[in-house]
Amino acid sequence: MKVTLKKLGLLAAVAFLAAGPALAGETTGITDDSIKIGVMGPFSGNASSYSKAEIGLMAFYNMINEEGGINGRKLVAIQEDTACDPAKALAAAKKLIHQDQVFMLHGNSCSGAAVSIKPDIVDAGLPWIVAHAVSDTISTPPTRNIFHGVPTGDTNGEAMAAFVLSKPGAQKIAIVEHSNDWAHSYTNPARAYLKAHGVEPVLELVMERGQTDATAQVLQLRQAQPDFIIGALYEAETAIFLRDMKKYGLETPVMGTAGTDLENTLKRVGDLDTVKNYFVLHPYVDNLDGPRMKKWADMIHKYYPDEELTNFSYISIGSGIALVEALKAVGQDLTRSKLIDALDNIESLDTGILSAPVTWSADERRGVKGSAVAGFVDGKPTVLKAWATAYE
Repeated sequence: MKVTLKKLGLLAAVAFLAAGPALAGETTGITDDSIKIGVMGPFSGNASSYSKAEIGLMAFYNMINEEGGINGRKLVAIQEDTACDPAKALAAAKKLIHQDQVFMLHGNSCSGAAVSIKPDIVDAGLPWIVAHAVSDTISTPPTRNIFHGVPTGDTNGEAMAAFVLSKPGAQKIAIVEHSNDWAHSYTNPARAYLKAHGVEPVLELVMERGQTDATAQVLQLRQAQPDFIIGALYEAETAIFLRDMKKYGLETPVMGTAGTDLENTLKRVGDLDTVKNYFVLHPYVDNLDGPRMKKWADMIHKYYPDEELTNFSYISIGSGIALVEALKAVGQDLTRSKLIDALDNIESLDTGILSAPVTWSADERRGVKGSAVAGFVDGKPTVLKAWATAYE
C-alpha cells in the first residue's frame, strides 16, 4: 500500500497557526482512547442488502482496533438506520450529530438519502466520508468537510458507456432507468459520454422502483433491437427486467450499475442463462473470490462469521483505508480541521482493494476516478477493462 501526502503550503501553515486554539466542537467525539464515528446505512427496508457496505466498513474498524487503533485511539462506530429513505436519513444524521455527538460520519448507501442530509452536515462542519452512495451532487461542488471515497456517478456513468462502446459494432444503445436521482447519476454522464462519441440512444425507457413487471419495456426493446442496453435499476428491478428479457427471448447485453453485483443478481434470478449477458461496474482489483480479495473476505468473516459476502461487502473498505492514513498523518493532536486537512492531502493512495487510487484535493472531493467492469465469462465472474479484455 503506497500513499503520498502532499505537503501543506507555507501560507496554509501560517493561516492555521494564526487561527489559535481549536474552535468549539473541533474535538467533539474524541477521548484519549476513542474516536466516535457515525455510520449510517439502510439496515432495514427493501434496500437493506446495501447495508453490507457498512458491515464491511465496521469489520475494517474492528481489524484496526485489534491492531491497536490509531495513535492509541480505537474507532467506535455508532450505527443508525436510514432504510434508504431521505426522511429517516435526516433523523439519523441529526441524532448522530446532536445527540450522540460523533466526531465524524462515514458510510452512507443510497444517494437520495445522502443528498437529503448534506445541508445539515455542511452546517455542522464535521468530516463526512461518503463510502457507498454515488451521486456527484453530494461532493460537487467541493465542500470543505465532505469527501467521496468511491467512484461517483460521473465516473461510473462514463465507465459504463466506455465499456458499452468497446463492444465491436455497438452503435444502437438503449437506456432503461429509474426516474430518481440515483439512476440519473449514472445515466446522465453515460449519455454525455455517448454523445461525445457520436452516439445518441435509440430508446430511453423508465422502469420505476417497486415495479414488478418489465414486459412493456422489454417488448419495446425487442422491437428497437439495440446493440447494448444501459440499465440503471436497483437489484430487485434488475432481476425482474432480466427475467422478462429471457421470457421474451431478448439476448441483448445489459450494462448495469454499481447498485447491483453479479453474484447477488444470479441468486435473485436463479439461473446463469438469465444473467449470461449481464455486466456490472466492478471497482475492485480482482474477482470477489480472487486471491487479491481473500484478505478482505477473511477479515469480514472474522468479525461477522455468518455474513454472506457480495460486491457491496467491500465497497467502503477503501475509504476506511484512506481515513486511517489521514488519522495517522494527523497524530495524537486530533481535531476535525486537522483531519479534514489530512484527508485533503491524500494523493494516489493504492488501497489494495479498489481498482483505482484515492486522491483528494481542495478542488476535487471525488476521490476515485475509475472503475473496472465484471461479467460472466464461461460461466465465471470475470473482471474486465473492456469488452472481451481482462483487467490486469
